[in-house]
Amino acid sequence: MKRAYWGLPQDGLSADVTGRVTCPNGFPCDAFANAANYGDPRPDMNKRLTVIWTCQPQRLVLSEVVITGLKVRMDCIAGPPIVPRTISILEATWGSGGASSTVDVTQQVRDICGEDSTRCQVPAMAYIFGMPDRNPKMLRIRFTCNGQTTPGQQSQENGVADLRCERNADLGY
Repeated sequence: MKRAYWGLPQDGLSADVTGRVTCPNGFPCDAFANAANYGDPRPDMNKRLTVIWTCQPQRLVLSEVVITGLKVRMDCIAGPPIVPRTISILEATWGSGGASSTVDVTQQVRDICGEDSTRCQVPAMAYIFGMPDRNPKMLRIRFTCNGQTTPGQQSQENGVADLRCERNADLGY
């Protein structure tokens, strides 16, 4: 378990509930998006539960975002990548596009993905990256796979940017 967040975009860093989400018996386990679990006295259907966890030895960083009333199933059932390629984050930005409303979030994305992941899912959530303005935001990430530049990845706010290094040849296509 790396991080967990519960809340609305305006909750900012106070949305961090990492200490309240555990898997006492290991993986797989469920984390329920229930206000009472996070000391929240007022249920709000707009709130989201965002969970980020790692799977070893595959070196995967996975995440999921769910609305109130649903659950995140944290699981690590997968074999190692056929051809492991390490992801390195070159640059990440968060914002609505204009220079004045876009911020550099490279270090936050590096913190989520770690040093040697081979797959990394980065939640595009305002309470992780901040809110430069009220317009819909986009998370844009440029990264390499074993030093080779990729087309990059992006996600709209409340989605997940899925950084992968597999190639069709790796998957048998």
